[in-house]
Amino acid sequence: MILDNIYLKKNDLLFRKFNLTIFIVAILLYVLNQYFFKSLNIWIFTFYFNDLLATIVLFSFFNTIFIVKLTNFYVLFIITVVATFIWEYVALFIKIGSVLDYWDIVAYLISFLIYFALITYYNNYLDNNYMDN
Repeated sequence: MILDNIYLKKNDLLFRKFNLTIFIVAILLYVLNQYFFKSLNIWIFTFYFNDLLATIVLFSFFNTIFIVKLTNFYVLFIITVVATFIWEYVALFIKIGSVLDYWDIVAYLISFLIYFALITYYNNYLDNNYMDN
């Protein structure tokens, strides 16, 4: 069953540092986008780059401060779906001028996949190089 693979591991210092690095890089990319990339008038930077950073920032922040690792694909996917619902649907009622944009949803899902690829690479690299010693 799918839920059999969902278990929580204690977060370790190296994983937290890795996520803090991802968080800082993503925030720097956000600032660069706000003050530089958007002025290039390239559609991806103007409309979707911040959305591509959204779940990366969310998960890297969670994995920096939480006591357990959030690394399971299904758990991260469910959190992404809930966050997407809030960011796209609930925002319609909270923020005046908000619109539902399906490409934003695609950007959130791509962002989730990028983050999952980063932590999978990290976990495989760490397992293969450091845990054997």
